[in-house]
Amino acid sequence: MDWSRTKTILIWAFLLLDLFLLYQVYVTRISLWNDKEVAQSEKWNTELYLNQQNITLDTEVPQDTPEMSNLDAEYIGINPISLHEISGLQATVEKMALAAKLDPPMQIRGQLNPQELLRQIGPRLIYSDQYVADPYQSNQARLLYWQVYDKMPVFVAPLEMYLDNGTILGYRQTFFHLRKQQGERQVISGYAALRSLVDKQIISQGERIENVSLGYYGSYDADIQTLVPVWRVVHDGKWHFVNAITGALERPMVTQR
Repeated sequence: MDWSRTKTILIWAFLLLDLFLLYQVYVTRISLWNDKEVAQSEKWNTELYLNQQNITLDTEVPQDTPEMSNLDAEYIGINPISLHEISGLQATVEKMALAAKLDPPMQIRGQLNPQELLRQIGPRLIYSDQYVADPYQSNQARLLYWQVYDKMPVFVAPLEMYLDNGTILGYRQTFFHLRKQQGERQVISGYAALRSLVDKQIISQGERIENVSLGYYGSYDADIQTLVPVWRVVHDGKWHFVNAITGALERPMVTQR
């Protein structure tokens, strides 16, 4: 065997492999740099456009544009009988929700921190670890939470906690069993969703944009439904949802008969 020739071939093979890997790293970095440049340009252009329209952007717009798919959502309900076994809790079933009254009301320990209150009431609330607080839609008398899927809020599954004079009076809860559908697609940017609402004159001159967040939404109040990825935009206390895949405006929720 010609070891000298074999050695030369191996050296060239490793050299070509190194060059290929260096090229892959270069292409990846260029792609990331271009993506950042595009995102930054879109951010500046949108902020300039909003300023020209005398619209105040009073929040950070998320930069991520992940791949997402629709969700299958099924409302099975929470058995109030099991909740009746919990001491100091009176539960009744409403349409698409369970209403619970604490008897006696639970004294709030420490500061009024939404996530801490969720932990405190946890023993009297099923699935308490699957909700996240919405600080933009809460006040001293009512705290609003959303069920989450993959760390993103589900804007049709609220948990409302009712407060009075340093106590928790009760709550109203909707919970869905969720399953991801096949076929993920990259979502549009939050800035594109904002621009769409301004172009449609849904956000008017002089208004203030308070929050832009990515989550899931369905426009029908039904036991079984499909939820789509959306950008929720809160402006001057109003909510609007923009489909994060198509860019279309989602209609307000309606009740099916």
